Formats: sequence, C-alpha cells, structure tokens
Amino acid sequence: MAIVNLIEQIDRDKAKGSMTPREIVALNVDFTCTLQCESCEHFFECNADYKWETYQRRRMSRARQVMSKIKHKIAVVGGKGGVGKSITTANLATAMAMKRKQVSILDHDFDGPCIPKMMGLSGRMKLGREGIIPAEGVLGIQVVSMGLILANDEVLTWFHDMRRNATEEFLAHVEYGERDYLFVDLPPGTSSDSVNLMQYIPEIAGAVVVTIPSEVSQGVARKAALLCQKAKVPVFGVIENMSGYVCPHCGEESFILQKGGGERLAEEMGFRFFGRIPLDPRLSRASDEGIPFVYQHPDSPASVAVRRIVDELEEMIEGTTTPYQQPARM
Repeated sequence: MAIVNLIEQIDRDKAKGSMTPREIVALNVDFTCTLQCESCEHFFECNADYKWETYQRRRMSRARQVMSKIKHKIAVVGGKGGVGKSITTANLATAMAMKRKQVSILDHDFDGPCIPKMMGLSGRMKLGREGIIPAEGVLGIQVVSMGLILANDEVLTWFHDMRRNATEEFLAHVEYGERDYLFVDLPPGTSSDSVNLMQYIPEIAGAVVVTIPSEVSQGVARKAALLCQKAKVPVFGVIENMSGYVCPHCGEESFILQKGGGERLAEEMGFRFFGRIPLDPRLSRASDEGIPFVYQHPDSPASVAVRRIVDELEEMIEGTTTPYQQPARM
C-alpha cells in the first residue's frame, strides 16, 4: 500500500474512531501465519511445532551447536544510540577476563562497529578450517566484528536478509571454541538485528540494559528491556552510564548530566540497579588508544564501578565471585 493511501486510510478510520497502533501497522503488515517463522512478528510468543523445527535447520542448528560451547551468553542492550553500550561491553568483558575467565565479544552492530578500535585491534579476521578465527586482544579476549572484515572506507547498505545472514555467520561459522563468557554488543533499536540474535541464541543467560541519566533515554531503554522480556531473555539489571563527572585532578564528582534515570527505570520495571558509571576524561583517551580503561586505570571510580557490576553479574550467573588478577602496566 502506498504511503499516500496509508495516510488516507488512517484519516478515514480516525474519523470513525480511534485506531490502535496494531491496527495502523496491520494496514501494511500481514500478521496472519505465513509459516515463515524467522521473520514472523509473533516468533517469541508462538509455540507451534513447526516453529521449533526451525531450530533444526542447517545454520540455525549449527549456531546452537557452536554457542553450546560457551557457558554464559550476555547481551548488552540500550535501545538508544550514544548511551555507551559498546564501551560498557568492552569494559565489562575486560573486567571479566581480569577474573581469569575466557571471554569473547561479539560486536553485533553492523552499521557502526567500534569494539575493535576500543580493544586495540585492526586488520581482518582470518579463515580457519571450521570458519572465521576471532581476533584476539588484551587478556586473550576474542573479538568478532564486521569492523574486522570491512575496511574503514568500505560501506555496505544493510538490508534485512544481509543482516540475518551476517548474524548466522557470526554465530554458526566462527571458531569460538570453549569459552566462559560471550558478551554481545547489540545495536540501537529493537529491530531485526536484536531479534535475529535472540532467535539464534535461545539460551542467552540474560541482558544488561545500559542507559544515561536523562529521561529521554529511559523510554527507549524500556523498549529494549521489553523486547528482552518478550523473547524470554532475563534482564540482569540496569546500568546508568555517564552518571556524574569525576575530576581527574581533585577527584571531586559533579552531576553535569543529571542522575537517577537508570535507577528509576530499574525500580519501575522491577530490575536490579547495578549502579552508576561516571564520566572520566581518561575513558575516551583509553578507548582511542585501544586499551580498555578498566585495564589501564583499574583504580579509577569508573573502573571500580565496572568491577563491582561484574562481581554482581558473576554472582548472579555462577553463584560465586572470583578475585581479579593484577593487570600488567601499559
């Protein structure tokens, strides 16, 4: 249906009475069962036998097999761009590796992959006998990212099928091996990239919601959390990023971007509030240098906050907390 016709139809229906959002979308989307489970809007609610058969198909079945070798899979979501999901993912993973865990990061943001830069990696991933070999960064952290496939001056227009195929490749044909943790940096929004990931890894341990203090960010973060609930992915808790500013000279903390938004979101939705990660000028410099700040500046207030969050995550998942190893000086 053309956009003009859609607008005219909505105007006609509004004159008769109010329309629900689903009724508006239904003008242009078929909500009846088409047996195309992977692209169905009801995928997570449906319990039909033929839906479960999709998990036995070629690459989806192989993805589950590969993922079964990784003990714990954690998704980092936020809904809105610019809240610091990637830098949070990189430092959560690094803090976990500092606890002598075997850790991998899947950079699932195809449009703006930046995990390789933050982890000090460049070049391209290599092909092995069983598939793609992840790049390896500090503390042996594996990184899989489109940023290690496409050059900086290469641009792809990512349509739905291409995105799904890329998700399949990154889950089914990568030589992760036996690992303790996989942190997945999900892109902004609640569209196909996030859904594809949750379809292919039905046994995700849980998700961490990252937001910033402002109320503008909370509505979008709420949608990301609701998507997780819809997909039956437990939400471990909420992190309020960029909450406060710590002066590198005197150590005084001030709240230039407000505070409390993440805590309110956690309280309203019944999630654990992991705490606040303050701004620190050294954080951006460390990312530009390719050294996670929790590794380079382990005693900074931001690093202490991240390490506390990782301790809570580990306790929630494994029921125990292991000590950190002292990072080498860089």
